[in-house]
Amino acid sequence: MCIKADLYGISIVSPIKQDIDEVRNFVNNNNSWILEKIKFYEKINNKLEYGPLQDDEIIYLGKKYNLKFVKDTIQYTVISENQMKITFHVKDRRTCKRNLVYWYKQQTKKLLDERIPFFGKKLSISYGKVRIRNQKFRWGSCSKAGNLNFNLFLSALPINMIDYIIIHELFHIIEFNHSDHFWKLLERVVPTYNDCRTWLRINGRYVLFK
Repeated sequence: MCIKADLYGISIVSPIKQDIDEVRNFVNNNNSWILEKIKFYEKINNKLEYGPLQDDEIIYLGKKYNLKFVKDTIQYTVISENQMKITFHVKDRRTCKRNLVYWYKQQTKKLLDERIPFFGKKLSISYGKVRIRNQKFRWGSCSKAGNLNFNLFLSALPINMIDYIIIHELFHIIEFNHSDHFWKLLERVVPTYNDCRTWLRINGRYVLFK
């Protein structure tokens, strides 16, 4: 038997033929752990902004939009702030996902082209090549050569989170590891870096398009 805890609650996994009294005893013996997890996920839920997205929803710059695809002879995208809707005009509906991924990559490139030089100059940090990649588990990374890699879905995040990730990776050029010195450097520029890390840990999984 085992106990699983997540944002949706507590579940007990046991063999089908397990005696019900044994299950009850198992739960009672782990009551303190269960209560601890319930309190932990209640705190997380209070900071959860999005939750699982529906098939017709996406996140862009931290805002949730309704997603619509329209078949057309010309490919273009319309963002309606009033209706909170993003409409993709596509030539072939079979390429909808590919078009959406490409659009995210283009939006991320625009942001990085503007904000990396800005923060690089502000922090007096020189960097190498900047690459945009489809990474499942990382928002950004830095090589020992000073090259920066960023997730193509970075533009889904709120702008303050994007800035935090850029600054975080730039400081890795100075201090490659997550040492005390690294966090002190980061804190001088982003005093709320711990809040940013918590936000990304809780909400980051939900802004990614799958």
